Amino acid sequence: MNTQILPAPLSISDQIKREFMCIKHSLLLVATLALSACATTTPSTAQTPIQKPSMVVDISLVPVSIACFSHPGVGYIHGFYVKEPFSERMAGGLSCGGIGAFGYMLPLKWQPGMKVKVRWKPNARDWIEKTTTIKRYEKAETLYVHFFANDEVRVLSSFHGSQNPNHPILNSATVAPPEEE
Repeated sequence: MNTQILPAPLSISDQIKREFMCIKHSLLLVATLALSACATTTPSTAQTPIQKPSMVVDISLVPVSIACFSHPGVGYIHGFYVKEPFSERMAGGLSCGGIGAFGYMLPLKWQPGMKVKVRWKPNARDWIEKTTTIKRYEKAETLYVHFFANDEVRVLSSFHGSQNPNHPILNSATVAPPEEE
C-alpha cells in the first residue's frame, strides 16, 4: 500500500502571507519593467545641423619663469597674476622683485594677437585687472610684467632681465609703450 505524505494544510494567515508575497513580487517585476522601459531612448529622427569644424591648432608650450617690474610712479605691488594665453590658469607672485619659477606655460613661438589678462594689487588699493597683448618675441624666455603709472601694464618675454640695457623696456621708462597688435 502506497502511503503518500501530504503537506499540512496552510492556515489562513499563512495563505494571506503567501498571496501578499506573490503580489509584492509581481509589483516589483512590473515596476522594474516600467523603469527599464523609461531608460530606453527612442532613436532621434531629427537631423543635426552640420557645423563647420573649428580650427584646431597644435601650439607647442614651454614652462617659463615670471618676473615683474614697477616703473617710477607705481609704488609697491602686493601681488600679481597673469593668465596663460591658452588656458584658464593664472600664475604669479606675492610682490614685484625677483623671478619666480611658476611654470607659466607660454607658446614656444609668439602668436599674432596673443593676449593675457593681468591681475595685480597695488599698495592700499583694490585689485586691478586688465588685458594686454604679449610683445612679439622670437623664443619663449622669462615672462616680464611691467607696471606703469595710471594702471597701465605691459607683458613681454625676454632673455635679458629688466636691469639689463638690452631688455625691451628700459627701467627708466615712465610711460607704457604702445601695445603691439
